[in-house]
Amino acid sequence: MNVRAGARTDVGLVREGNEDSFLIDGPLFVVADGMGGHLAGDVASSTAVEVISEEGRSASADDPHSLETLVQHANSAIYKKSQDDPALHGMGTTCTLVVVGDHLAQFAHVGDSRAYLLRDGELSQLTEDHTLVNRMVREGRLSAEEADHHPQRNIVTRALGVDPNVAVDTPGLQVRNGDRLLLCSDGLTSMVDGSRIRETLSAEEDPQRAADQLVELAIQAGGEDNITVLVLDLNDGRVETPIDTSDTNTISSVGTAPTDDADDNSGRNASGSQESVIRSDPVGTSGTDFSSGVLRRDVMAPRKRWPRRLGAALLILVVLSGGAYFLVRTLLSNSFFVGVNDTGMVTIYRGIPDEIAGLTLRQEERETDLAFEDVPPFMQDDLEEGIRADSLDDAETTVSNLISRAEASEESTETPQDENKKNNN
Repeated sequence: MNVRAGARTDVGLVREGNEDSFLIDGPLFVVADGMGGHLAGDVASSTAVEVISEEGRSASADDPHSLETLVQHANSAIYKKSQDDPALHGMGTTCTLVVVGDHLAQFAHVGDSRAYLLRDGELSQLTEDHTLVNRMVREGRLSAEEADHHPQRNIVTRALGVDPNVAVDTPGLQVRNGDRLLLCSDGLTSMVDGSRIRETLSAEEDPQRAADQLVELAIQAGGEDNITVLVLDLNDGRVETPIDTSDTNTISSVGTAPTDDADDNSGRNASGSQESVIRSDPVGTSGTDFSSGVLRRDVMAPRKRWPRRLGAALLILVVLSGGAYFLVRTLLSNSFFVGVNDTGMVTIYRGIPDEIAGLTLRQEERETDLAFEDVPPFMQDDLEEGIRADSLDDAETTVSNLISRAEASEESTETPQDENKKNNN
């Protein structure tokens, strides 16, 4: 089965850098969404696709174990980097990959990036989100509709690089001519609902234009996260990989600047055969050669944010006026989030975690007994930024879930000696 691919990644409207990475090296395709401190998420996602690119020839659509092994190797590489460099401690990444064979598409999946199938106009999700809210849906504590808008919907429960080993889902799919696959980071699915995704994939025949349109829809909806989309058409035509570089400054492995026809030739060599393409957005990195093809990195050009900056400036003016300030405080009285206080304890706050013109728009509601250091590392960044809640009850639920995750993490790291001591007591 041949694959015609379209791909695009975008930093979005809120994030300063792009921590997503992707790989196109037919028949192998990967999306990884990094998380962690400053630049650590990018390190995690790019490490994942680099390891998968280097070892990708060992993966077979007929052997799910080969894909699981590939992901485990990527997990080990990320974990080792996080242990060797304190600045990278706690980093992780999602990873959703597929190898397309003659009659089977074999997936390997960790995290909340997703794979979809569009067949006969119907869109089906092929992967399961490894997230806190999805677990709550399975347990009957939330409906699927409530999960789509839950303030903790971005908290993942499984990621590469967090632990020495990771559980990997390996669903398979019998494919047929005309199938269209979608691989994407949650920057798309958190902004655009499934019906709109289905409509776009059904209406646009060209995979590159379909990828472009999906990214634009996510941006128009707010672009709150990095967005990466791969659209893969399975058919009997020749393999093509038209990669859009219109909003990036491309640096190839030989250090040449892109020509005017770079969009037409991106991802293909002079003979027209397919090359592998790895896309991420690290700052200040250059291309590197890999045996499987050309590694291409794109340094993302900053997106213009004049409307957002103008809005922020107007908001500052409003807040600085005395009467308006108290009005804002009143409006924020029904907002809550879970964060960390100055003593390092997980705390429920009333208000918002942001500061405007140096003004703190929050007040401490309740300090919990959970220490920040006991929270699993891959959840600490969300906690430092402030996990928003729709109500005080939602904030309490968030704390309960954090405590459960902390206890589960502590149990997973206990040694046999620790267990013996506990039993003796």
